[in-house]
Amino acid sequence: MKTELPPFSNCVLFFVLFLSMMYLYSSIAQRKLIKKQQKVERPKSSFGFLILWNQISLISFFSITYILGWDAPSVGLKFETLPVFSLIIGLICYCTFVLIVNKILKLLRVSQIVEDDAYLVSVRLIPREKLQRILFLIAVCILNPMTEELIFRGVLVHQLGIYINNYYLTIILGLFVTLGNHIYQGRLHIITHIIFYIFTVTLLYSDVGLIGSIGFHLAGDIYPFMWLKYQVNNYKQRRREERRAKYVSN
Repeated sequence: MKTELPPFSNCVLFFVLFLSMMYLYSSIAQRKLIKKQQKVERPKSSFGFLILWNQISLISFFSITYILGWDAPSVGLKFETLPVFSLIIGLICYCTFVLIVNKILKLLRVSQIVEDDAYLVSVRLIPREKLQRILFLIAVCILNPMTEELIFRGVLVHQLGIYINNYYLTIILGLFVTLGNHIYQGRLHIITHIIFYIFTVTLLYSDVGLIGSIGFHLAGDIYPFMWLKYQVNNYKQRRREERRAKYVSN
């Protein structure tokens, strides 16, 4: 039985497609800026507030357009399984994801490079000021998993798939949008984001639905910050060893 879309679903779809293009442009511009930088630069002092404001704006838009522009069935929200269990399943799947990605990166012998790149990206994003850092973490670790999964899995993949009656095409489109949105992190991170995307889409079309993919994404945004101090120490140690090796060779 085909899911009936809300009357103004085309407006929400247009907004999400426009947002996808804006995110892609921003990601490309950020990547160019990173390449030009001689050293790692911290974000502007108001960056945390701006990121939080962006998340609040998105939540406001989707709250206003709920029922008329989108609803639970149209974005893959399922309640056959208790939401808390769906979230937990998503979290468990993220543990599997980490094991798989680490294994692949080690086999390709790029794990250290990817780890360094991830650390440098984190430094460029996280504000120095305590208040701005707290606002940033609230936006990224709590709100972003919900908005990003709703936008790029719920609407872009599932609702657009219903609209054009072709899920395969929207899944491919969603993959390209995901890779484009994260291009600023570097080419080696493409592997990570492809596997990440496969997990989220699989969860979206499983019994846990969009809530499961939100739980997965929640773990994906919290995990890097939990290990940030460890990454800092590792990065500094590797830099010291590189300088020592260079000094000895000279």
